[in-house]
Amino acid sequence: ERPLPSASPSRFGALQRARGACIACTMLSRLARKTAKLGAAGGAVVGSGYLAHLYINDDMDDIAYYAGGVFRSAQADRKKVVVLGSGWGALSFAKKLDTKLYDVTLVSPRPFFFYTPLLCGSTTGTVSQGAIIEPIRDSAAACNYLHVACSDVDLEKKKVHCANQDTGAQVSLDYDHLVVAVGAQPNTFGIPGVQEHAKFLKELEHGAEVRRQLLNKVMEADVALVAGDMEKVKQLLNVVVVGGGPTGVEFCGELSDFIKRDLAVRFPKLQDHFQVTLVEALPGLLTMFQKAVGQHVQDHLVGQGVDVRLNAMVKEAEADKVHIKMKDGSIETIAFGTLVWVAGVGMRPFTKALCQKIGPDNGQTDRRGLLVDECLRVKGTNPGEVFALGDCAVSGKPPTAQVAAQQGKYLGRMFRAGQQERLADKEAAPFKYAHQGTMAYIGDNQAATELFPNGLIKLGRSSITDHMWWRSLYGDVDHIRVMGVAGFAVWRSVYFSKMYSMRGRWCVASDWFRTFLFGRPAAAPVQGTAA
Repeated sequence: ERPLPSASPSRFGALQRARGACIACTMLSRLARKTAKLGAAGGAVVGSGYLAHLYINDDMDDIAYYAGGVFRSAQADRKKVVVLGSGWGALSFAKKLDTKLYDVTLVSPRPFFFYTPLLCGSTTGTVSQGAIIEPIRDSAAACNYLHVACSDVDLEKKKVHCANQDTGAQVSLDYDHLVVAVGAQPNTFGIPGVQEHAKFLKELEHGAEVRRQLLNKVMEADVALVAGDMEKVKQLLNVVVVGGGPTGVEFCGELSDFIKRDLAVRFPKLQDHFQVTLVEALPGLLTMFQKAVGQHVQDHLVGQGVDVRLNAMVKEAEADKVHIKMKDGSIETIAFGTLVWVAGVGMRPFTKALCQKIGPDNGQTDRRGLLVDECLRVKGTNPGEVFALGDCAVSGKPPTAQVAAQQGKYLGRMFRAGQQERLADKEAAPFKYAHQGTMAYIGDNQAATELFPNGLIKLGRSSITDHMWWRSLYGDVDHIRVMGVAGFAVWRSVYFSKMYSMRGRWCVASDWFRTFLFGRPAAAPVQGTAA
């Protein structure tokens, strides 16, 4: 027998290389399949998150509108829309506008939108101020933005006159449509000394100033304690908050947490001398809630150490004391280190001047702001030219962020392709406010929330069917009340989901996690020697 021929070295090497190539192809194929699966899963998560964002913020109509306008070309003669303001109403409106149809310019001395529900948290360091702002050039990138304040409006020539508050540089803008959304300012009701001696909590810079004042007074009290001046210590560490609405209650809750969990730890010798006093002229707190909720919140704040004074009206404020009139007519004087005024809002000077220009003979007779019709058109102006929304408009709705945001979306939809004829149409569908609920943080990881499902979830074809559907399931109640820790979970979840951008959500979530791990800092950049 002849022996079998042995494989040559070259042939064996070729076989090995072929085998290696097959293994590599198999591995690459498996890797490609896994990558495709992960990509599909990631895409599904991102897409679902984006759809949830659109749904929660009432923007699902954007999908159909922009899908149908993919091949819509920009018009050569776009109408000019000037928006005054950078708050909830202005930005909600601007984000709905189709810049292929309109040349949009936002005018505001504030180059950012800030998330007002978390303003109180910024005063104690729960969140940083940078986490709750959205630059206008990011949020409304397709619109023009000018860092100026509007000083006058020529309604006949359809011009707005603006000036930069720092340089005085002036500019005039033509408009076809003007949207006034300048908001409101704190209202002192003419009470002597409030404007000079109180700190407000309406704008982001107010929050920074309150934080600076709080921390400085704590450190002054530390020095007074070493000097042996106990009366001075007690005065410096008493924070008086005037106003028992959501802002006043939330600030007291945030401040109580800050004192108990952070300041008392870092200033142990002062921990027995901190005091928070809440003053409210009405007989109860949070009067927009059910009465039982207000009573629960009052009891909780008292348990947190807050001194709640109801039926108490501020008569005068001085540099270090405030005089309040009690229900029985007696006058009580409270010494304070910091006085925070959150008792109401009023017209800005620009809004007042515009009301006077239009005149009471043309329908502007309200001292609270610009009177508008059911479609947010300013009364006394040419139909379809001037609109107002948010806190500067008197529409029969409360001056809240929720109302302003819904008004902005409603008006933005009226400006969309195929809907423009509604702008001046007297028979146009009016603005309908869907109240989604009211919430307030009350301290110690607890909150009071009242949710209205008819405003959150549209299950029928009308408000009537929604209302009937809900009642059929839950009896004779059309709202859900969630209190305590569960209410806090709802409060955070809702406000987190309502933020405008992923950047904002990331920053706020990071700050909440940082506070959970390390607490709130007992010093701030605003205390620097150059401040």
